Amino acid sequence: MKMVYTKQHKILLQTIMHEGLLNENKAKDLVIKLFNDDKVSLVINHINEQLQPLNMLIKRAQCEITGEFYWVFVSTVLDEVTRFQEEFSKAQLALLRNIFSEIITSSNGCAPSIFCLNLCSLSDVKMSITEAEEFLNDIVNRKWLAYKNGNYYIGVRSITELMPYFRATYENNLSTCCLCKQVIFHGERCNNCQNLLHLHCLKRYAMIYNPVTCPTCDSVFPNIDLSDTNDDLETVKCENMRTS
Repeated sequence: MKMVYTKQHKILLQTIMHEGLLNENKAKDLVIKLFNDDKVSLVINHINEQLQPLNMLIKRAQCEITGEFYWVFVSTVLDEVTRFQEEFSKAQLALLRNIFSEIITSSNGCAPSIFCLNLCSLSDVKMSITEAEEFLNDIVNRKWLAYKNGNYYIGVRSITELMPYFRATYENNLSTCCLCKQVIFHGERCNNCQNLLHLHCLKRYAMIYNPVTCPTCDSVFPNIDLSDTNDDLETVKCENMRTS
């Protein structure tokens, strides 16, 4: 029996559109409230059926830093970079592009906050420290960037919406997680073969293999702190994990 598209579906869609993305736990709470059911994926899939002719999509994505999942509203045809450019001033966009460049070309997938703030003095930015701080706080709150322990990382919203831009601009700097086979900006690097793994992928992997060895070269990983990553182990599987 085909699900009927209702007012409740529209409320969920409008909420995600307004915020740009919605934390999966919040989405689940809202779905329970609206539909008296917790099957978020089924509800989202039905909304996506309605969005398909409009070249829009609600996509599930995972934060590299926290492991949290989000439902992100994206376009499947329109140039997301163009829309992104319209959302910020020229100075803000210049600052963010410089931060993206620093993060992606770094060896550890992050950029120190002090360095990022100092970028506001560049000729194409010309923002005050206060303006830069306010802007960076805003884009962290909106998940364009992630912040942890004094460093900025690529945010889950940027990963979901701006991947065509990242691929076109930083093709030679992008790596792939050797577990999930998706583009990776920040993760754990094997000391032997230098391959990268998402922290959340590695956490799931560590639930199966002990000791934890590199899935590419079998080298044993050193002690790894994965306590800050949050994964829904029952609903998320790393399909490309090796089998014993």
